[in-house]
Amino acid sequence: MKSAGRFLICALLCLLPAPAADVNQLTVGTPVHYAFNAVAPGFGTHVIDHSNDQTEFVGQSPYATPITRLGFRYASRAGSPPTYKISLQGADGSGNPDAVIKGGGTPASATFTPPADDTWNGTWRWISLTTPYTPSRGEMLSVVIAYDSGTIDVSNCSTFTLRMYSVQTRQGLPYATENNAGVRTRWTDIPVFGVGTASSVWGMPIKSLYSTLISSNTAPDEQAFAFSLPAGSCSTFQVGGVRIGGANAAAGKTYLVTLYNGTTAIQQITVDSDQLATTGTRTAMRFMFDEATLSTLNCGTTYRIGFAPQETSANFTLYGFTADASGDLSAYPGGTAWYLSTRTDSGAWTDDPATRPFAEIILASLSAGSSGGIRSYAAIH
Repeated sequence: MKSAGRFLICALLCLLPAPAADVNQLTVGTPVHYAFNAVAPGFGTHVIDHSNDQTEFVGQSPYATPITRLGFRYASRAGSPPTYKISLQGADGSGNPDAVIKGGGTPASATFTPPADDTWNGTWRWISLTTPYTPSRGEMLSVVIAYDSGTIDVSNCSTFTLRMYSVQTRQGLPYATENNAGVRTRWTDIPVFGVGTASSVWGMPIKSLYSTLISSNTAPDEQAFAFSLPAGSCSTFQVGGVRIGGANAAAGKTYLVTLYNGTTAIQQITVDSDQLATTGTRTAMRFMFDEATLSTLNCGTTYRIGFAPQETSANFTLYGFTADASGDLSAYPGGTAWYLSTRTDSGAWTDDPATRPFAEIILASLSAGSSGGIRSYAAIH
């Protein structure tokens, strides 16, 4: 009888939900250090104006699924550009492209000819490979843009975006290489490139940089980032705070940082610019909510964290980047569920699903998913 009783108690306990994990300080979102420093983010470029120049990107494949397309940001053109070839190659022991196009007799490459006008300038371009290539997980790969055919010189050429500069940390892998006639310069800034499969993207696909000034009047405008944790990866969670990259308000000003469920504020803190290390300048900031009891949020539900100055001239600038399409945000932590939202005069939110602010949530707790444990966490990146 005692054994039966112990079995019943164990069975009942095993049916109880797993306790919330203590994950305080775990951040999810677009790392603020990706591109936030005293100098505003910008693009570094590389011109391919000789037949032996190449723009190169090196990194590891996170998936073992067929790669069907390669992407880059086209900066500008001169004259009538020649035809270029983009290809998927391996990497040698020195970390350079090994000059062997993947796929053998059915190469993972494609040619493209930029137009002799400005329609491609400042745009993101996906180029479909002639033949897809299936890598192994973690395989070192190189994306190489090189001259293929036609007249190429300083008057007939293309400039490609190589990197995004003004980062707080040096980038080790993946990285971009500027190859001028075999003389290579590796950059430790964020490499701007994309690798696409049928259902996912990896790399750092960025079409343009985003910044907006949030100004305040009687009814303030508000900028926010929308986010959710994947349904099934967890059950519930709590947000203890936020890390944000922005240009904060001038001295003597305040602004609200608010966690919303729809348009309903469920957590809020007032930030006094006088309590920051510096005012009116670009900084990375961490704000913690001060409620004694944090709201319990549901995985799979969209929430927003907004920023709203509270006085006239209490301006706040939010920074981020825009991809070519919302699906390209799958390359970044949080995937396509993290994006910019704006509203005016406390009205409804307007979403921009292809733009991502430099912001992270700081989790205070994370409870188990439907399997009794936190699962599919890779979906959060």
